[in-house]
Amino acid sequence: MFWDGQSDERRICLLGLEGSLSSSDLVNLAERLRGMAAQSVWRVVVDLRRVNHWDFRALKCLAEAVEYRASLGAVTAFVSPSRYLRDIATAAGVLDQLDFYDDVHLGVVAEPVPRPRETEFEETPLRRVSGQRP
Repeated sequence: MFWDGQSDERRICLLGLEGSLSSSDLVNLAERLRGMAAQSVWRVVVDLRRVNHWDFRALKCLAEAVEYRASLGAVTAFVSPSRYLRDIATAAGVLDQLDFYDDVHLGVVAEPVPRPRETEFEETPLRRVSGQRP
C-alpha cells in the first residue's frame, strides 16, 4: 500500500495487483475493499497494469464491494486495465459498475472524462474508459 502525503481526508491507498486473478483472489480483494471502508480509507486506486486475467465469476462480488464503498461516500478507481480485462468485465455485466481510468496522477484532483458516443470510440484517445453514458 502507498499513502500519498496528504491529510487524512485526501489520503489515497494504492493497491498494485499482478498476474492472473482467480475467483478467490477477487473475493479477497472485495473483502479488503470493504474492510478499508470500515477503517475510513475513502480513496482507493487499484492498479491493474500488471494483471493479465481476472476470473469473470467473481467480478460481481467485486462490483458489490465497490458499490458498498460508494454508498458510504468512498471512491474506488481501477487504473489501466487492458482491453481484455474490460471485455471480461463487460461479459460479467459489471463494466458500468467499476470506474476504469487510463492513468492516475496522485498529486492532482482528477475529474472523470466523459464517455464519447459509440461512433467516436475508436477514433478518440480516452483517459477514462468506462462509466456513465452521456
